[in-house]
Parts: sequence; structure tokens; C-alpha cells
Amino acid sequence: MSYFHIADDTAPAGVGDGDEVAVLVAAGEVDFAAAPQLRERISDQLDAGRRQLVLDVSSVTFIDSTAIGVLVGVITRLQDAGDGSLAIVCGEENRPVMRIFDISGLTGLVAVHRTREEAFSALVTAG
Repeated sequence: MSYFHIADDTAPAGVGDGDEVAVLVAAGEVDFAAAPQLRERISDQLDAGRRQLVLDVSSVTFIDSTAIGVLVGVITRLQDAGDGSLAIVCGEENRPVMRIFDISGLTGLVAVHRTREEAFSALVTAG
């Protein structure tokens, strides 16, 4: 059995409206078994009206195509609504996950930042 954990965090003061920004932190293996939890947590945030999402996957050790599909679905949902954005945080030291993002083409669809600070800065600049 693989390990997966996802939790909420908060954006620092000055980053968007607190009711619009959601920060989720994932850890472990985001695979076929964990993808439904990831989808549900992100959907809960979108359903609550949050349109700026930061997903920190710096502590993710593995991500598969099912989870990539969840992320593409989120991007599509935000684009269709026309009023939201997803920023992914994946540190340079997490090369296996970055490689999967590159191979899958995800990096062409969504901004991937090396740190949360970079992601938050991009939200402030875009807002």
C-alpha cells in the first residue's frame, strides 16, 4: 500500500482575497488510488468559490498518469470558467516528479514554480 497525504495550508497576507486563494499540500505517492482524493479536495475548494489554487507537490515522491489527468481536468475546469488559475509548486530537488510533468506536457499547461513564494508572487502579479 502506498502513502498519500493531502492537507490545506494558508496563503500569506497580501496574496489575493483569503476567500479566493486555496493552498493544498500533497505528499507521498499520488497514484491511481490517491487520485480520487486529490480530485475531491481540489473540487471542494473550487465549489467553495476559491479560484486561485496553489498545489504544493514538493513532497510528492511519485505521480502517475491518473493524477496528471486530475490536474488537466482542474486546468480545463478553471479555463472553462474563465476566472481562475492553478499554480503548482515542485522544487528543483524533486526531479522525478518534474520529469513526469515535462514528459506529460503538463508544464505547457500550467505554471510550475520552484517555491511557494514564487507561486504566491505570481498570484499577486496576476491579481
